[in-house]
Amino acid sequence: MNPTRFGIASLPNKIDLYYETFGNEANPPILLIMGLDAQCLAFTEEFIQPLLDNDFYCIRFDNRDIGKSTWLNDTWHRKSPYTLEDMAQDSIFLLDYLHLPKVHLVGVSMGGMIAQRLAISFSERILSICSIMSSAFMYDVSLTKKWQEKLYFPLLPFLFRHFQINHPVLHPQITVKFYMKMYRYLNGTKFRYDEEQLRKIVTEGIDIRKGQNPKARYQQFCAIIASGSRIQEIPQINIPFLVIHGSADPIVPVNHAYKLASLNKTAKLIIVEGMGHTMPKEAFSFFYPQLLNHLSIS
Repeated sequence: MNPTRFGIASLPNKIDLYYETFGNEANPPILLIMGLDAQCLAFTEEFIQPLLDNDFYCIRFDNRDIGKSTWLNDTWHRKSPYTLEDMAQDSIFLLDYLHLPKVHLVGVSMGGMIAQRLAISFSERILSICSIMSSAFMYDVSLTKKWQEKLYFPLLPFLFRHFQINHPVLHPQITVKFYMKMYRYLNGTKFRYDEEQLRKIVTEGIDIRKGQNPKARYQQFCAIIASGSRIQEIPQINIPFLVIHGSADPIVPVNHAYKLASLNKTAKLIIVEGMGHTMPKEAFSFFYPQLLNHLSIS
């Protein structure tokens, strides 16, 4: 699948974002926002092609600190991290660069959080929102077990930072092996683990593109923490709102999806049985008809 347009957008905030567009730019545009530590390649051809077949125009891009976009390793500081609001502003500047006044949003994981922030803070630019495997507030203690609240959540920032400091640059083969193990864990309980496709995505990101930023995971996670809760703001969203989540998600438990959907009167919820914190192509048939309907009526 070849992009119709690609390049680097130099934004007013001195961030460079790598982007790719697909399809006819006269069609309704969809901004695809990927999650933590993931390059835009994770929006695969199998995910994008049905959107093109239904006459949409798709834009995928690398978030700051990821892939071919600006890495902030030399200027970032944990006492003053960037936030999801900053990352949402990156998206708005990208839309300005591409001369797109309004777009549909499809965001995955952290990308879903950025999409929520866009729908709240830049509502005049957004046609609809689809939030996949995401949360209104990752640290919502009403949705966690006591051991998660007291042990798992406090440890996460430490573990990410430890990985960043002790493994500043990993050998490509070790990096690929790490991501293969991680994706297998995230895959869920029902759908086939497509190691060949995932290995291709990771390998292309390392060998052909700029590589994998070893500090991205921690720096983007700090953005999630610094941004706090959107629970009080989600009810303000007054556009078509679709929430998609896997019942077997080990990172963002499915009760986050139920909570998110309950916060907004326009929200519709799809639970994909057995899907984890990945989007195997075999899972698409369980939510794609509803996604296309959501986009078409918006």
